[in-house]
Amino acid sequence: MPARLLPVLLLLISLPLGLQAQDDARAPGYVFSVTVSSPQQLDVVLNRAEDLRALFNPDEHSRIAIVLHGDELQLFQKDNYSSNQSVVDRARLLDQDNIIDIKACQTMMRTLDIEQSELPSFIEQVPFAPAEIERLQKEEGFTRL
Repeated sequence: MPARLLPVLLLLISLPLGLQAQDDARAPGYVFSVTVSSPQQLDVVLNRAEDLRALFNPDEHSRIAIVLHGDELQLFQKDNYSSNQSVVDRARLLDQDNIIDIKACQTMMRTLDIEQSELPSFIEQVPFAPAEIERLQKEEGFTRL
């Protein structure tokens, strides 16, 4: 093989890999900043996330992040599960179905005296809600709703 063909051959081999890497990158998603005080209000947020998800192709958009940083965190406490079972189970299913990612603000958890072990494992805990929302917007291209 002539030496001048080697760079062309290497370029042709690398093109599909480069294109595949772009296809695998997740597209931007949406982030909800949530502070509600009742299971009914949280249910409305979950409804909105489901409705929004139904409007777009998952191949074109990433997941929907729901960042909790208010009294709604208490709804997810293990001691409150029996009275909030339907909304907690619904949130868990939406998370398992890759429709939403729920994140809890550890700063607000400390304010509300909620230990990390008191929240279900499907909820990702982040240090500070406003910083996480900003990170999702700047680093991952999420749109805030």
